[in-house]
Amino acid sequence: MRALAAALLLIAAAPASADQFVVDVSERTVAITAGFTGAELVVFGTAAEEQGSTAEEHGVIVVIRGPEQPTMVRRKERNFGVWANHGGVAFPEVPAFVWVAASEAFVEKPLMEVLDRYRIGQDFLAPVPADAEAEALDTFQAALVRRKQANGLYSAAFGHVEFLGEHLFRTRVAFPANVPVGSYRIEVFEVRGANVVNATASALHIRKAGLEAAVFRFAHDFPILHGLVAILVALMAGWLAGAVARRT
Repeated sequence: MRALAAALLLIAAAPASADQFVVDVSERTVAITAGFTGAELVVFGTAAEEQGSTAEEHGVIVVIRGPEQPTMVRRKERNFGVWANHGGVAFPEVPAFVWVAASEAFVEKPLMEVLDRYRIGQDFLAPVPADAEAEALDTFQAALVRRKQANGLYSAAFGHVEFLGEHLFRTRVAFPANVPVGSYRIEVFEVRGANVVNATASALHIRKAGLEAAVFRFAHDFPILHGLVAILVALMAGWLAGAVARRT
């Protein structure tokens, strides 16, 4: 955090020019260990234009997403009193995590107009499958978002980008304990009115560390052996529990 504070002071002391749009993050790598309960990062930077310098709405939007993975969304229907999967849509690339924040300059409607115009955020998180029916696609996309929000992986509401002066801004993003490992993309947009005037993107990596990393690599490199070891451990645990029960 000392490095973050020093960086914020340096950015605040530097005068912003017309072409200055600098963004950074407090950490570039998040390590997931055995006791991982989540993490909080700070995205900060300087806007090129002064806050409130024009009559138009001016502010910053921050989007963090990743890693992309194929996802199947199925529909459940009740037939003869039994709920079963009936039909579905396979999305080829879906971000496992999506988080969006915006500054106070944008109220709900203008922000959604900007997101819609520039295809930013959760409404455009999944490419359209070639074989999907247009009428059903919106329903499955909405179901996908609801499922991710229920798991805490998609932001249900926009986060807050705070301006600390005319140029300096920051926002805090919280990653849940179940955040997937992989490469993430941090996209920051400076918006005036309904136009993006500056944009930048950078990478963020979430990785397992320590014993968690060793088990993760072992499971992926030797899946069959990992399964056998898991069965053996389960059998030994059952035998040990039975032995303790007999003694007591």
